[in-house]
Amino acid sequence: MTTPETDVGRAQLWRITIPVVASASEVDALTDRLVETLCPDTAHEGPCPTPWALHVTDGNSLSKAEQRRLREEIADTNGLRT
Repeated sequence: MTTPETDVGRAQLWRITIPVVASASEVDALTDRLVETLCPDTAHEGPCPTPWALHVTDGNSLSKAEQRRLREEIADTNGLRT
């Protein structure tokens, strides 16, 4: 999260990462919702007010170590680990 000391009103590059465990159709629905959130008027002229890009990666293409790390993050975030 930003703090008042770091947010001086100047746009900068950010990366938001959201690992999920979902079916392909759930990922499609989720990405559609994210696109609608980022660009609610897809028919607007010119670039989006907030420039963005969306990348979806199939978890099977990740190393086993990366898959394990992301699953652990998901478990931690959702209170599934003790």
